[in-house]
Amino acid sequence: MGGTSDCAADIATGILLVRFAIPKDTSNYKERGIARVRRIMTINAKLKKLKDKSMGKGEYAVAAAATHLLEDIDCMDRQINLVGALHEVGYLQNSLYPYWKEFRTDESVWIERCLGRLIISDHDYWALASLLGCNGPTTISIAIAKGFKSAAVRLYERFDKPNVHVNTLYLSAIGKVLHPIVEIGYDTDEMKNVDVGRARALSLENEQWQPGDSLGVGRLSISMQAKLPHGAWRTVWTDFNAFQ
Repeated sequence: MGGTSDCAADIATGILLVRFAIPKDTSNYKERGIARVRRIMTINAKLKKLKDKSMGKGEYAVAAAATHLLEDIDCMDRQINLVGALHEVGYLQNSLYPYWKEFRTDESVWIERCLGRLIISDHDYWALASLLGCNGPTTISIAIAKGFKSAAVRLYERFDKPNVHVNTLYLSAIGKVLHPIVEIGYDTDEMKNVDVGRARALSLENEQWQPGDSLGVGRLSISMQAKLPHGAWRTVWTDFNAFQ
């Protein structure tokens, strides 16, 4: 009994020492708080400048996205909207990179949110374009974890750049119709996404198609595509060829 009391007393004394006798070093907390305030002030100033510049150039979608983000700088959906809008109006990678660096502090979470939006929307180009520059294999792994299945892979060449590895993924299939479709194409050198697409559905010519079969050819409906260094497309119908 005596030993237990002594132990309890020692623990109590230790707690008191921690709470009262040893002052906490709050300098790190203060420094982080100051750094955060400075970061917010810097990005706010940048967004205000971007908004004014975009209004002057007639890029109203970018101006609206910047204004919306200023109201809640930490909202990931609003960050995605801005990055996507910047790509859509033609901003190149060197101009997009500062926003990628600022907003993608956890790239996996960013990718997951973009894919989550693409699952439920046929027209969310901004979420699609915001996958550009992310790690390709990571994007594919997260898509598969969310229920997508890989249906085809292909490789295409570029004139003065490394080849692009493209993985065609789908969430579900009814006969020869796969939907929705997400395509992730990444640079085989840097492993970064440079060509991404999304379609409501892929209708195959092969009436007898089964999971595991070659996709062959077909048609994509309500499709979007975003590329680096630039390029943004939306189509109602477009041909699909798993070998090209």
